Amino acid sequence: MKTIYFLIFVVVLVSLSSCEKNNYNIQTQTNLMGDIKYGAGDCMPIIDESLRVYHNYNGDVYFIMKSELDNLGNGSFEELKANSIMKTVIDGNLNIELPLDTFLVMPSDVYLYSDENTVIIKNNIVLNKDFKFWKCTSY
Repeated sequence: MKTIYFLIFVVVLVSLSSCEKNNYNIQTQTNLMGDIKYGAGDCMPIIDESLRVYHNYNGDVYFIMKSELDNLGNGSFEELKANSIMKTVIDGNLNIELPLDTFLVMPSDVYLYSDENTVIIKNNIVLNKDFKFWKCTSY
């Protein structure tokens, strides 16, 4: 009988010790939410913004760390993009958890480096931001 109590004690002790949380290297994350609109058309001559037609985006969106892009130099943008965070967006709805940093948001086939597609993820802040991307089909 003592053996059974001892085994129960050991099982409980092991169970409790395995529930301990290791809080080392945990980085707080927050939400980025918004809508992504996408359009494509001629850029020569330039189509006035008010005349452009945008639709809800369906496809992959990349979140590229701005610091890494700024320091890319002669490196491969495609390799940087492949190693970045990627999210598949359906019907233009964006909702993603990102680590604290500054990111450029880019669909798979548009390169845009501007304040309009830059997000700064801060601790305990839910960021609501909408994006519009225009792909030039002629220059």
